[in-house]
Amino acid sequence: MGLAHADSFSLPIWKDKAEALGYELPQAFGLSVGYMSLEQGIDVTSIDLTGIGGLEKLIDMEAGAGHQATDVISLRADVWLFPFLNLYGIVGSLDGYSETTVKVKVLGKPVLETPFRLDLNGYTYGGGMVLAGGYQQLFALVDASYTQTNLNVIDGAIDATVISPRVGYDFTRNGMPLRVWVGAMYQNVEQELSGTLKQADINLPGRFNVKQQLAAEWNTLAGMQYRLDPNWYLIGEMGFGERQSVFITLDRRF
Repeated sequence: MGLAHADSFSLPIWKDKAEALGYELPQAFGLSVGYMSLEQGIDVTSIDLTGIGGLEKLIDMEAGAGHQATDVISLRADVWLFPFLNLYGIVGSLDGYSETTVKVKVLGKPVLETPFRLDLNGYTYGGGMVLAGGYQQLFALVDASYTQTNLNVIDGAIDATVISPRVGYDFTRNGMPLRVWVGAMYQNVEQELSGTLKQADINLPGRFNVKQQLAAEWNTLAGMQYRLDPNWYLIGEMGFGERQSVFITLDRRF
């Protein structure tokens, strides 16, 4: 059913024209399973307290720079609508934490300094697109996506906009089924989280509401794609700098 459907619509559109110009296109439909491990710095912009017996105006919490680590397992389905345009959807699960140190002040005087750790476990969904082009063995692309993670340990969500430009070289014409690239990743992430203070490993009554953001929006990427056969691809990518990541995925084309 899926193959007949793809042939009847001759996806991607303008496939014949692109192949006539010498471009070798992947099959239109894809399904991939991926894993990403990511570590990066965060800045806590505000912490508000409630439910502490009317003492909210007397107690203040300040936080500095922190650390966030996440592991994401994802399932991605995509289609090349045009030779230069790929559309995709993502679902997955996230398991991680963010941690910083907070100073508790009463009437402006420090009384306690304690770790402030939040478990960031939940389910992710979203979508995006890839714009691609090339000349001979050189290629360039821009991947843009939006995802939302709904948390299930504490209240809140993580909204992420990611834009990743890349440039690379295709070794296929040299007899190697390999593509390599370098690039950069931009992330705009909004995190507004709430829960009980005990969920943040602080043994006090009451609740918190936290707003935090990434310490760095950009980092460097380097990656590769290896074609195992006409239908299977292995993709790996690493992130360097203020945001460090390892990403690997197995892609099946139809």
